[in-house]
Amino acid sequence: IDGLRSVEEVKAGIRAGHLKALWETMCDRADADSKKPPLVPTDPLPGRTETDVRHANRDWPLVNAVGRRVQRAALAYLIGGEVRYKEDALRQYAALFDPECWPEWRDLAHPKTEADLRTGMLCCDLGLAYDWLHAGLTAEERRWVLEGIDRCGLQPYLRSVEAGAYWAEIRTNWLTSVVGGASIGAMVIGEDHARTQEMLDFSLPRMTDYLNQYGAEGEFNESVDYSGATLQPVAYFMAHRYATRGGENRLAHFPFPETCRWTMYCTLPPGRFAAFGDASVEASPCVTFFAAVADATQDGVLQRFYLDHADRDHRRCIPWELLWFDANLQPASPEGRLPRGRVYPAHGACVSSRTDWDARSTACVVYGKGGSGAEIHGNHDAGQVCIDGYGERLIVDLGSPPGYAADYGGKKYEYYNAAASGHNVLTFGGREMRTSTQDRAETIEARFDDTKGGYWSLDLTGMYDGVHAVRRTVVHLHPDIVAVLDVAALEVGEEIALHWHTISPSTPDSTGRFTVHGSRAGLSARVLGLHGDNLAFSLERHKYRAPYNRHRLGDVYAQRHEPYVRVVTRARACRLLSLFALRAPGEPYRSWEDGESGWWIESAGGRVNVEVSKTLLALRSPRGAWEIGLDRTS
Repeated sequence: IDGLRSVEEVKAGIRAGHLKALWETMCDRADADSKKPPLVPTDPLPGRTETDVRHANRDWPLVNAVGRRVQRAALAYLIGGEVRYKEDALRQYAALFDPECWPEWRDLAHPKTEADLRTGMLCCDLGLAYDWLHAGLTAEERRWVLEGIDRCGLQPYLRSVEAGAYWAEIRTNWLTSVVGGASIGAMVIGEDHARTQEMLDFSLPRMTDYLNQYGAEGEFNESVDYSGATLQPVAYFMAHRYATRGGENRLAHFPFPETCRWTMYCTLPPGRFAAFGDASVEASPCVTFFAAVADATQDGVLQRFYLDHADRDHRRCIPWELLWFDANLQPASPEGRLPRGRVYPAHGACVSSRTDWDARSTACVVYGKGGSGAEIHGNHDAGQVCIDGYGERLIVDLGSPPGYAADYGGKKYEYYNAAASGHNVLTFGGREMRTSTQDRAETIEARFDDTKGGYWSLDLTGMYDGVHAVRRTVVHLHPDIVAVLDVAALEVGEEIALHWHTISPSTPDSTGRFTVHGSRAGLSARVLGLHGDNLAFSLERHKYRAPYNRHRLGDVYAQRHEPYVRVVTRARACRLLSLFALRAPGEPYRSWEDGESGWWIESAGGRVNVEVSKTLLALRSPRGAWEIGLDRTS
């Protein structure tokens, strides 16, 4: 069938190139797996916390690992025919079906319904593996595998749906993982399960409607790190196309190509997601689904991104990539095809500007967000700004705590990772930002130019209580200069604080100068008050404080004591200018100096001058200039 791959086509494709590398990697891992006992919930694995191992939790890293192991063995057996792969898959099935080893396919932190994310993951992965093993199984083996998947996965799922499980009606990764995952399992089992059609009739309208949750330009509706969940709808609609024998090529249409490009802008060299909201700060982009979307759209830029980052994706599914990757599609560089800077207005309202599209290192990436007070897996971080230089995090987002807390829903902002004080934003009187869906940062203006950088201006007034106006303007002047102008007018005089979280401890001097030392690169920074502000500067560190210091399974968090520069004044209004200059590896640190009408620094692009008046913010260098008009509130 045109557009779908047969087993023989896969066998032919693995003889050369990337498919050959995928095949050899998969077989190497399957070989190693076959020499080990089956995975159980007490096994330590990369990505698992000591807490999850100690409690024998069925957490994501474990369930992902066991599902991938079974799939690798099953597909290696289907393509290569070696019986030891089938035997390893059956051993892992046996462990998963044994309540002594795996009491249930559910995370201990998800007690509300009988089925959860892990249930959907395992129904999908074990169902696909059953399909690939099918021809090599005896009738008794087929019966046993189907009975186990049904008893441990599909029946808990169906009972949960019948009981009105909340995840079946919300439009988040729970819907795509649980409903989508169980339904993929049903699709591949097909007529071997009596309720297959019922599950498909239930899932298809929900999965189709879920696609409307993406923003008009492909923005994912949860935090960036959670956007890897796009893999689930991609897998669902790919499976549905096979199950309907070559039906609609849904992946070629909105939102799939658009959200792939959004992912590219939210990825930083050498391969990290922007850590906004609930996130791991070192999370690599999930690119398995790029192989499928690139194939569906015949887009070489998406193919290039997939190839650049596949080896860094710790969540990757090599069996799916082996079936989805189009070896005939030539990769293409984003340079000249995608602008180097862009703002995305919906949901988290992510924005970024980079000096180039080098996948491994570029002089500077400035990235931030607007957003609202009610993003799914979001934080109080509207206006957040971060800076990476030469592939290193320098001005940073702290990401998530070391594991979710039991009260992270209702008490989330008691944890500094989620609070406004844990981000590079202004706070007033120590208050949190607003939290309703109506409270949003608004983009006033944004412009980008591949030759000289970009800027964006945000109206943050709606995010705060007790203010008349709050504005933030961020400027990136290529290759290595960043300026952030914060302007606020308050209802009463009170404490105004600005934090800059740095990758290493940095002590500011009395003039607001400080340096940030990465492992190779660095920053020369300075914060200035332009309103006659009497500023106090200090180096501070965060700390979890009881009772807001425990993992949801009860263990006390290890303290990280992340450093930040704190700038404080007390007033009814402020105009704060933060200046940053990237230091390239091997270059000396230089400082921001006072000039006749502003400030200057010697940078890689020559001398840079910065001026601010009531109506103008100007950055000028031999490489280019930005002159940005300011409204009177600025």
